Amino acid sequence: MADKDTTMKTTGFIGLFTAFVSSLCCTVPLLAVVIGTSGSAGGLVWFESFRPYSIALTLGALGWAWYEQLKTKKMIDCACETKKPSFWQTKGFLSMVTAVALLLLTFPSYSKLLYGEKKQEVVQSAQTASQKVAYVTIKGMSCESCEHHIKKEVNKLKGVSAVDVSYQKGSATIKFDSKKTSIADIKKAVDATGYKVTSTKTL
Repeated sequence: MADKDTTMKTTGFIGLFTAFVSSLCCTVPLLAVVIGTSGSAGGLVWFESFRPYSIALTLGALGWAWYEQLKTKKMIDCACETKKPSFWQTKGFLSMVTAVALLLLTFPSYSKLLYGEKKQEVVQSAQTASQKVAYVTIKGMSCESCEHHIKKEVNKLKGVSAVDVSYQKGSATIKFDSKKTSIADIKKAVDATGYKVTSTKTL
């Protein structure tokens, strides 16, 4: 029984760990926003290339754990095993681990729901020569969490009236007042998040 306990527990936690690893590139930007630090989430972008493998490991580990669990249940049902299974062998434990793992694996698809993004209050005024639009190309974004992380930091700059970031396009469009901030300040804010500005254009 002890061996089965160890196998079930170890396999379940391996699935949970690999699911956590696969979500790092998206959960770290969220944590940076929640904590209120610029962080360096862009430095974890290399995790994205390993995501398919970690997902496969997660599904494999959980699949094996469920196989062992159902096999154990079948043995108990046919009275082949008389001892009551421990918590680590129960369907409840495995269901809990599986649910958390699936939430982590699917995090990129619902991460935007966790950002309490406030609408910017823009003072409408006549167009002036100091009002500019910056088109910035950014390397390292992999999901919507990355977008919100960058928005959060750029919005801290004085004179910024609108920020639109797309991880799919790898770019950002920023409206700002050049008397209050500069393209260099914007680049510095983006780079502080760990993502990399590769080019800028101002109109």
